[in-house]
Amino acid sequence: MTYEYEVKKCGYENLSNEIKKAGVLSDNGCGMRYAIYLAIYHKGKLLRVYSDAMEPEDARFSRDLSWIKETLEEAYKIGYSDAIRDKEENLGNV
Repeated sequence: MTYEYEVKKCGYENLSNEIKKAGVLSDNGCGMRYAIYLAIYHKGKLLRVYSDAMEPEDARFSRDLSWIKETLEEAYKIGYSDAIRDKEENLGNV
């Protein structure tokens, strides 16, 4: 079984050109070249990209980090949908 939902953690130098050229990288805090990134894919399609480029005092859940909750919920929904689809496909092969 392959997993179609993938989260890649990498530094700026390992980001794809697709991400670098999309204009979505933050350049605050420590700066885009020194940040660590989470790139989230489903079926090879980039869904979201986030970085830790922020000042230490901004790293609080009360700040604009709502993407964490949204991303976890999205991962659950995608995984659930994929599981239902896989189950239906496997029942059809019986």
